[in-house]
Amino acid sequence: MGEKVGRAKPPTGRPSGLPTSLGFRDGAASVHTSRTMMLGELTLLLGKVPAPAKASDYAAAVVDDNLLGKPTQTTRKRTAQRLTELYALDPTCTLFRLLRHFWATDQAGRPMLAYLTAAARDPLLRETTPFVLGVPDGQPLGPNETAKHLGETYPNRFQSSTALATAQRLASSWTQAGYLRGKVKKVRTRPAATAAVVAHAAVFGYLCGLRGRSLLDSTWTRLLGLTPSEVADAMGEASRQGWLSYKAAGSVVEVTFPGLLKPHEEDAARDAD
Repeated sequence: MGEKVGRAKPPTGRPSGLPTSLGFRDGAASVHTSRTMMLGELTLLLGKVPAPAKASDYAAAVVDDNLLGKPTQTTRKRTAQRLTELYALDPTCTLFRLLRHFWATDQAGRPMLAYLTAAARDPLLRETTPFVLGVPDGQPLGPNETAKHLGETYPNRFQSSTALATAQRLASSWTQAGYLRGKVKKVRTRPAATAAVVAHAAVFGYLCGLRGRSLLDSTWTRLLGLTPSEVADAMGEASRQGWLSYKAAGSVVEVTFPGLLKPHEEDAARDAD
């Protein structure tokens, strides 16, 4: 990738124009009060359930067939519910359809592809990721620091014990995605923001109403920890791979997604603020 220009700006946690009809979610609810982003379960599920499957097939795989090896019926149902909250597990949902589309193209980028979808549907994960992005590479990040951040950012929302447990789950998700490494002592690292991951982030921005150069520096691309220059380089590679069309001439940038979005998705993207 090309020359780096400064550091990546921290993303704003609450992007405007979230098209909820396409699967984006806002509000106070968060899976991370009880679970992590569940990358292992998602990976196993997508590896076993074919892409053309219906939403009911995903539920049956988890609950009836016990594909994820959960010990009780209650645990199976709860797991299916949490995975649905994070990823929709419904091919009629735009975000899940896009996840399966890019999932098939890039194995190395799968943790971040899953993370982006989870962040689009779990506001707490999305809003707190700027905190971990602010930690310098190679520096440790402990759960107490994250819990303190939760308390300061969301006063009166978490009790101290709940804040610590939620902080530990967030740290686990950040580790699964690649922002951190380590089991007990976690250290900041850079996730694998591949060209497919950047294309995935770019289409999220597009669905939220952004166009042109703003797609290089949106909430979604900032979550990757890349500078706009690095994003532009990755978009060029994504364009060569046929995942999007990227054209740049001076200050004019054009990014489109030929054949990727359906007419109703394009309409929702035009209506987004």
